Amino acid sequence: MVGERRVVATLLSVAAFLLLAGFLSLVAKLYLTDFFGRDLFIGLFDLNNESNMPANFSALILLLSAVTLGVIAWSRRQNASADAFSWRALTFIFGFLALDEAAMLHERTADITRSVVKADGILHYAWVLPYGILALIVGLAFVRFLIQLPGGIRSRVIVAGAVYVMGALGFELLEGLVVSTEGTQNLLNQSLIVVEEGMEMLGVILFIGALLSYIRLYLPGLQLHLRVAAPAAPDAADR
Repeated sequence: MVGERRVVATLLSVAAFLLLAGFLSLVAKLYLTDFFGRDLFIGLFDLNNESNMPANFSALILLLSAVTLGVIAWSRRQNASADAFSWRALTFIFGFLALDEAAMLHERTADITRSVVKADGILHYAWVLPYGILALIVGLAFVRFLIQLPGGIRSRVIVAGAVYVMGALGFELLEGLVVSTEGTQNLLNQSLIVVEEGMEMLGVILFIGALLSYIRLYLPGLQLHLRVAAPAAPDAADR
């Protein structure tokens, strides 16, 4: 298995590049009216757009988390471990998060939420309310699971989760407040978007690192290999 440090370092490097490009795209959007390839560059790297490089990367690392969780869930189930169900549940949760990131499903809940409650100010992005409630329910449901994790892994998972939730929900609330008073096209709101997306990426990457460490330390019999079939030796008659 490729060392988790190398995987984490590679993912962090890609995330740093995308965040830098995203920051430059917001500078171009706010302050540079025209230059060759401006619209293409903004379209590719704008952190507040969908179906571009940062959005696809975020969906990809969430999917990678789901696959890694699925591998752990399969291994724990083979060993008839009591926590196999929890690992499997996390697999589905992160699979949903990957789908949500790719299809922007959370944005589609905004109108439904606004029809029930007055969404303004920090709730300008109304999807944070149902998703915040779901995050709280999931967090409480997995308290026992977290307690049973090995100490080092538990700490890393908690830190990763806190970073992700603070970015996805906490900074979205701040953005809602800014947008309600200042609008969207200003440096403060755009900078908050960069920080939000950066924290989400960082949280997921830290989580992947924790999962890979768990496999290495506590599932030593589990090895993932990419096999390449060797070419068949020619028959004597063909020589």
